[in-house]
Order: sequence, then C-alpha cells, then structure tokens
Amino acid sequence: MIQETPAPEFSSATSNSAASSKATPAEGTFTAVTAGFWHTCAIRADGGIECWGVNHNGMLDPPEGQFIDVAAGHGHNCAIRADGGIECWGFDANQWRDIPDGTFTSLSAGGDHTCALRDDGDVQCWGGSNAESLQPPGGHFAAVATGGRHACVIRSGGRIQCWGANDSQQANAPAGRFTSVAVGTEHTCGLRTDASITCWGSDFLGKTRAPDGNFRALSAGIEHSCAVRTDGTAVCWGSNARGAATPPSDRFETVATGADHSCGLRTDATILCWGRRYAAGADPPDGRFVSLAADGSHTCGLTSEGSIDCWGSDLVGQMEAPSGPFSTVETGSYFACGLRGDESVDCWGYNRYGVLDLPEGQFAAIAAGSGHACGLRADGTVECWGSNSHGQADAPDGRFTAVSAGSSHSCALRADGAVECWGNPSAARLKPPDGRFSAVSAGDRHSCGLRTDGTAQCWGSNSNGQTDAPAGNFSTISTHGHSCAVRTDGTVECWGSDQDTPTGHFSAVESGRNYTCGARSDGTVECWGVPRPPPVGAAYGD
Repeated sequence: MIQETPAPEFSSATSNSAASSKATPAEGTFTAVTAGFWHTCAIRADGGIECWGVNHNGMLDPPEGQFIDVAAGHGHNCAIRADGGIECWGFDANQWRDIPDGTFTSLSAGGDHTCALRDDGDVQCWGGSNAESLQPPGGHFAAVATGGRHACVIRSGGRIQCWGANDSQQANAPAGRFTSVAVGTEHTCGLRTDASITCWGSDFLGKTRAPDGNFRALSAGIEHSCAVRTDGTAVCWGSNARGAATPPSDRFETVATGADHSCGLRTDATILCWGRRYAAGADPPDGRFVSLAADGSHTCGLTSEGSIDCWGSDLVGQMEAPSGPFSTVETGSYFACGLRGDESVDCWGYNRYGVLDLPEGQFAAIAAGSGHACGLRADGTVECWGSNSHGQADAPDGRFTAVSAGSSHSCALRADGAVECWGNPSAARLKPPDGRFSAVSAGDRHSCGLRTDGTAQCWGSNSNGQTDAPAGNFSTISTHGHSCAVRTDGTVECWGSDQDTPTGHFSAVESGRNYTCGARSDGTVECWGVPRPPPVGAAYGD
C-alpha cells in the first residue's frame, strides 16, 4: 500500500545492516532512501542496505552484498544487486512468487506486489493479489512506480501510463510530459518537465492538492505526499498525522513517504526522518523505572515519581501517555492503561472495540489484553471492557485478588488462591491446574502462574514450549507468546522462544511479542528480542 520511486540520479548500492527493530538509521552517508508502511530502508555509500522501523516479518533483515536500488512496500522489500539481479525479503505471501531473472536497472514495491524496469526498458511485475496490477503495457519505458493496487510508467517521450485499480481515478494519468511519477494507495503524482507537480485520484485529506512551485523530486505515500523544491527544501501535503507532512527546514536531495512518517536524503548524504516514530521495543529510554508493561508494539515503564514513559511503535498514539501521577501501567495491543493516584483508570492509543471507553469508579488493579481490559475493584470484583468476541470481557462473579488479560481470554486469582479463566476455550487456555497460586499471567494462547511455594506452572498451547516451565523458585512471571520469570536470586529465565536472555539481576520482567524487557535491580531497563506487532486492523484473539 505505498509508495514512491527515488529520483533516478539517486539509486545506488548497499551492504547488510542490521536486523532487530530500531527507531533511526545508524550514522553515516547514504545514496537513496525508500519508505514502507511501518519501516524505512536506505542504501549506504558503500552499497549496503540498512533498514529501520518495525521489524514485522523480517522487513529489517536485508541480505548482504552491494545493491544499486531498493524499494520498500507494505510488508516487504526488494533490491537490485550490483549485477542487476533482484532479491526480496520480508513478508513472503506473494513476493517470493515468480521473481524474474535477468538484469534490471530500477524497481518499485507496492502494497503486495513489485515492478522492475529491465535494462532494455521493459517492465515486469510479480507478486500481489490484484491481477490487473501485474499486467504492464507493452513497450519501452524510462521509469516505473507501484502503489497499493495500481502502477504507472513513464514512456520514453515523457507520457505517463497507468494500469490496475482505478476506483478513485488514480490510473487516469493526465496529458503532458513528465520526468518522474510517484504512486500512492489511491492517488498518483507526477513531476512535469516544467518542474511543476500534478496529482490525480482520491483527494481524501487533500493528498492530491500539490503546492505551486518548482520541484526536483517527489514521493506519494498512504495519505500524504512530499516533494523537494529546486532550492532543496521539502514540502508535504495531505494528512499530517503525527507530523508526517511537516518536514524540517533542512536541504534535501530526495524524499520518501510512508504511512505516518517521511524521510529525506539530505544534501550532505545523511538521512533525516519526521512524523511518527517507528521504533523497537529494544531501545528503552534512559531513567529509573519501578515497573514495566510490554506488548507486541510498545513498552511502557512507571517511574518512581509516578510518570509513565513509553517506547516502541507509536502507530496509533499508544506511546502518548498522559501526565500522572500513576501507580500502575499496563499495555495492550496498540493501547495502554494506567491506574491514577485517585484509583481511576486512564487509557490511551487505539480505541478499537471501545477499549478506551472506560468504566467509572475506582480500581485496585488493572490489566490490558489484545482488545480488552479488566480492572479489579476495591471490593474484589472484576470488571472488563472492550472486545468480547470470545467472552473474554464477561468476568465471573466472586471476589478476586489479581487479574490478567490475554489475547482473547482473561484469568484472575481468587481469594483462596485458585485461578479462574474465561474467554476463548481453545488450546485448553481456560483450564488452569488445581491448587493455590500467588500470581497469574494470561498470554496469547497460554497462561502461567506462580504457586504459593514459588514454583511456576503453565497451561494452554505448547506449540513452542511456552508451557514447559523450568524447575526452581520465582518471584514474578510474565507471558505473551512466550514466558519469562525472575528467579528468587534475581536472574531471568525465559522459555518458549529462542531469545538470548541477558545475565545479571532483575527485579521485574515483561514478555512482549517476540521480545522481552526487564528492570534491573538499579531501576534501569534492558530489552532483548525482536518486536513484531500484529497488523493494526487484524481481528483480536484466536
């Protein structure tokens, strides 16, 4: 669903960079930049590729070698090697089908398909679920650009021709001569030979209302577009969600637009990005924290002063914690909740299923799941709100001492130490063992508890060994897709994943989606693993 084509003079080469999710590129110089939905990739001056942002499906794990062009799509990337061959990585549902052989000079990645320009001027497309977008016209072309469900080429005479989806007239290119074309989801923009810009297609949020003036490069994203004026300043139009359409006053050579972020290649060959911060759960801020909460896309920590600091993906405002003071913080899928000093609940982020429509009254504890949340009132009763697709918000009657919300089920600890779970019954996640527990944590498809003797026991799905709790005594436990616990000696042990757990002493641990964060004894935070959030629009729970 995306995207731009770099100005022709800035396609170049690359080496391998990094791998786990991160918020910004490393220092250095680059020759090209391309923005995907939640991530960005660039070609280094030495020919290597570096990617940063959310590492969903391995989007940030480029191959090693040297490259002359790179393109970022919704959940995949493709690049042209120095020998002209193509290599792709990331989400592979369609992209690994029929990658063409041969020698290519440039390429562009769209929503779930890619098109590339051969050295003889022909265009070839592959992947994708929309057959029309994979059928370029015959002939020889100077450039190609792909979007969500349509694509465009520039013929040798400068005329633009588009094909694929046309429900918003995004494929109806105007007459005239152009030097470059940028394709978004439902709109298209072209840079004319007189240096002016013309856009067509859906005008939702004003994304086709290009400014006047003379330009040398442009890029079309999801709901906004950006261009570089001939004096090197950048200008953007359309949606300004999280400041994506508010570029800094630097001088740029090219610009790349994603969903809610944009990046520019400066005239000194460095890269600057603006808009929403697509970060990793592996980059906690400095400071001292007394408790942590982690989910698939972000992590939040509670400071000793009662303020909340969040880091990670900020796709829907889940990092924008209100001012405190708070006594507790919990994170769900794309939202978070805090318990204030007056015992009221405050939540922020994504309000799908009404998870931000808070109940009135006072609570002693809260818990956040995928699309629902639960609170433990002072009288020991539990109240839940938000998604109830599997009955996970239908709290049972009775008195409880603790509550935990998972993906599509919830668990609570009764006053007598017994665990009770409700919601999605699959994978036996609602069948806790008998006995007395002192703590309980509900995860994706399994849950774990600490018995009163300090031993850990888990139940539910064991697809990756996440219920194979190790022997020993523990003080805290946390589950998500995997399980982690702090031993009584302060060391951390995780199971159900292949993460390399750090050494040292911790006071708390929080399991996220394929990553973990722990609070060390001195209050500093260390995170490990690779965060991989689920798609924002995905249905909650399974």
